Amino acid sequence: MVKVNSSLDERGYPKFDILGYYEKRADALQALADYNKNPYDLKASKATFQDVYEMWFKWKYETSKKKYSQSSINCTVGAFKKCAALHKRMLNELKTPDLQAVLDDFTLSHAYMEHIKNLFNQMYKYAMEYDIVQKDYSQYVRINKADDDEHGVPFSQEDIEKLWQYKDDEVVATVLIFIYSGWRISELLGMKREDVDMENLTFTGGVKTQAGKNRVVPIHSVIVPLVKHWYDKEGAYLICNNKGNKMSMNKYRELFSSALELTCITETHTPHDCRHTFTSLLDSAGAKPLLIKLLVGHASQDLTERVYTHKTIDELRDAVEMIKLYQ
Repeated sequence: MVKVNSSLDERGYPKFDILGYYEKRADALQALADYNKNPYDLKASKATFQDVYEMWFKWKYETSKKKYSQSSINCTVGAFKKCAALHKRMLNELKTPDLQAVLDDFTLSHAYMEHIKNLFNQMYKYAMEYDIVQKDYSQYVRINKADDDEHGVPFSQEDIEKLWQYKDDEVVATVLIFIYSGWRISELLGMKREDVDMENLTFTGGVKTQAGKNRVVPIHSVIVPLVKHWYDKEGAYLICNNKGNKMSMNKYRELFSSALELTCITETHTPHDCRHTFTSLLDSAGAKPLLIKLLVGHASQDLTERVYTHKTIDELRDAVEMIKLYQ
């Protein structure tokens, strides 16, 4: 058993807390040395996942000067509820497999998994800052479920019209870029300026699958000014943060929720819904299924050997421009 002096009692004598129990003396001495090198609050280290969540939630949403949309708060609360198996366990005892088990519940949608992973990242960052944990295990977990493109709630005509009314807002502009291009959030945020051809008006990018990588998507004529605005910022990435660096998905999701609140869109949406809106608009406009698959990077036997010739790009541009609504 290793005990450490944590505080003084009412008489001024040292009080001791148990640091832990160890099988070997050498392990105990190492634990004591590690503690003395970087002392931390032992009571805080015994906080449960739920305890830390409540402390973090109050710190972020109740005491912060920054205002968050109700949609963002609802997503956070929903993600926490899906972590019920962790609620009563001490955060300091959780390891990568414990967190990964939550994300391996394939009954959850991909979008919900992203909210949970985001919650893990933010909680561990908070816990590290306040010496509740000594290691951030959230950085080792991943989402193993494929991006479920068949699901999503498309933006309605009314919602898209609201977005256009606020097109001069930088973040709202990115929502429209997503809707008229069909990129995944990771694809557009990871797109560098060099992958955007403002002369020939094309994006090149893509991740996840062979069909999705290195695909070319024409820039719809109605979003050219919006894309150019971001392109002219001259950061390494097309969509960058206020320091000109790549924007994180967590930060973008916060901005996305704020943009929907600004435009008075009350239905809950995720960035993934923009991609679903794109495919829905193309389908409604009568675009060929083969071209839709090529635009969004879905695998198809007919696309295996597809080469991006001028003719192909022209076909894709014609398909994209079929979306005539909400200009």
